[in-house]
Amino acid sequence: MGFKQAGFSIAVAVELDDKRASVYKRNISPKEMINADVREIDFSNYKDVDGIIAGPPCQPYSKATPASKRGDRHPYYGLDLEVVRAAKQANPRFVVIEEVPAWRPNIIINELQKLGYCVHAEVYDMSIYGVPIRRRRWIVLAFKPEHANGLTAKLNIPPEPPPKPIDLIKDLPPEPCNEDPCAHNGAIIFNHVNYSINSKIKELIPKIPPGHSLVTAHRAGLIDASKYVKDINKKHSYWLYRIHPMEPMPTVPHPRRSMLLHPIYDRMVTVRELARLYTYPDWFDFRPLSVDGMYRAITDSVPPKFAEKLAEALLRALSW
Repeated sequence: MGFKQAGFSIAVAVELDDKRASVYKRNISPKEMINADVREIDFSNYKDVDGIIAGPPCQPYSKATPASKRGDRHPYYGLDLEVVRAAKQANPRFVVIEEVPAWRPNIIINELQKLGYCVHAEVYDMSIYGVPIRRRRWIVLAFKPEHANGLTAKLNIPPEPPPKPIDLIKDLPPEPCNEDPCAHNGAIIFNHVNYSINSKIKELIPKIPPGHSLVTAHRAGLIDASKYVKDINKKHSYWLYRIHPMEPMPTVPHPRRSMLLHPIYDRMVTVRELARLYTYPDWFDFRPLSVDGMYRAITDSVPPKFAEKLAEALLRALSW
């Protein structure tokens, strides 16, 4: 999304999940959309592309995955090496890879260097670049030296203060819509939907202050959670986290499971509110995904604001 906003044309996209592929095709309009396992693609058919942008599945490395299923115990383990295969077959001018902080890029770096690429890898905090989320991710940039315009390693991405979360969502309807899309103040709004919360939890939500989850509020002595939850120590630290209206929010991997709360209203944030916090434009429509699928697609993605800044810096640094 961010690369398209920066002026790139998306030639081909690969996505395994059929509904996510449908969302991508409608909103990004690649010249070719491949709904298949990336391991089945012969990338030598795409030797004319300038670059490869990759976001390998994070589940084998993410702390959100149970320890017993991480690493080589996860079926997605090793898919990051498909980026090297794609680069070897397509021989692009540049490669960009995004992954979670727990991932280790050493093998990928070594393999890309063997293919003749100069490689720089760094963990970026995207809240420094205009995204109201404390989202830290590896960005690996590989480029062929003959295409560099004075680029030695790190890209010059201009920092930008993040907007206040409340400023991004305050004009949306105070209550979720009963249908998708819905109309509000003469405008059509996509995906302003969420899940209802059971009555016992509803009693608890008003007690949680902004910038706290149930667990952190309990530990700070602000709430006696034992009245509502049998064993608070077994709950995830972001369960029932209420977004602070003025400060960047943390990355919450499972907004529905964690029941991510609106900064003011006593309810979950809607899909559209989360999309705005991730800097998606309002015309971006996440249907036909389920509500849970919409939440997950957003939190799996790179916020478009950061991706656009990255793409613009890349355009300035490389010779075309």
